[in-house]
Amino acid sequence: MSSSLASKLTDALWLAAHDGVDSRPCIGERPLAVGLAAGLLAELLHGGFTELRQGELFRATDVLPGDPALSPLLVTMVTEERDWQRSAPVVRAHARVNEGYEWPRLAGDGLDGLQSARDGRGRSSVVQGEFRHRMRGHDLGVWLSYLAYEQRAERLVIDRLERAGLVQRQGHTRLFRSPVVRFVPCDSAVSGNPANGITTAIQRGYSLNGRELVLAGLFLATGLHHHALATLSLHERSVLADQLGQGLDPMSRELLSAADAAIGEAAMR
Repeated sequence: MSSSLASKLTDALWLAAHDGVDSRPCIGERPLAVGLAAGLLAELLHGGFTELRQGELFRATDVLPGDPALSPLLVTMVTEERDWQRSAPVVRAHARVNEGYEWPRLAGDGLDGLQSARDGRGRSSVVQGEFRHRMRGHDLGVWLSYLAYEQRAERLVIDRLERAGLVQRQGHTRLFRSPVVRFVPCDSAVSGNPANGITTAIQRGYSLNGRELVLAGLFLATGLHHHALATLSLHERSVLADQLGQGLDPMSRELLSAADAAIGEAAMR
């Protein structure tokens, strides 16, 4: 049954990225892939299924979520951990320090005021101790790359959207080439709702909730804000930057920073 709103964070991101005249993505393939990967990991974090500490993901429970897009991720983590157990144990002699910037860091993206949202030291506050922990975690960068590769995250999200009746298949014929299948939003109003909700809240002076803050952060990291939040004034963009700087929880901040860095690194290649 179709819903007027996408209830899942990453579903909202996909719909917002396809809120265009021809329903094609408003951003490049790589930013969208990384953004969707980060969105699914954010859902695991906010659902209490994982924790993120200094670049590593840790399962917080043995219970699998009922969500068809999230359950396969935890199953893969469990499989990875079993592989670790079969190999000789390795004790990490020192911590790998996360040298990423404090979120948000969006140089040259056109959103004035975002630099002021940093903590004044120009980098993340991290524990510098020699021994951070002895428990092995799943590398965040590796997982972002894994989920972004070959549209793994997008396939999971599209399947969930299709189950919810929010997207539909469209076949496209091509001259002298095999036909292709694309997925498009069923309702343009629904695909525009995620961005409109954030824009309206900022313009009316409301505080964004945790889900909306992460979604706005994903807009910024992927460059989707140029389309999705285009109607915000300079002052309103500054308000959004302040809310991101003050309202994001530490794990979401670290995740968004990693996604931002991954997209930036891909653009430099």
